Amino acid sequence: MRLIDKTTGKVLTNKVELADTFWRRFRGLMFRRRFPRDSALLFKLPKPGCYGIHMFFVRFPIDLLYLDSRFVVVELREGLRPWRTHRPKAIANYLIELPAGTISRSNVKIGHKITPQ
Repeated sequence: MRLIDKTTGKVLTNKVELADTFWRRFRGLMFRRRFPRDSALLFKLPKPGCYGIHMFFVRFPIDLLYLDSRFVVVELREGLRPWRTHRPKAIANYLIELPAGTISRSNVKIGHKITPQ
């Protein structure tokens, strides 16, 4: 599966891993040695809300896209570094974790629609 910014037509990534179970969400990117540039981790959140994340045991910075039920970006965070936390202000249904720099390279903004294909 890949992710496309329908607003701009740009491909964000060609390889998406789903974090759709408790254990996959729990593990996330912890203990991985690297996060390839053309990959992403897509979280289906258990219920809509303001789900924070932690970067404990994650070795590299990442970008975050929080999406509503229609896959519209409601919040973004660039370059979250290891051993930090982030709690969004927006209510989201999905979270996409991307390699650091993806948001600026692809020029994603709040209000853009992201489409998994």
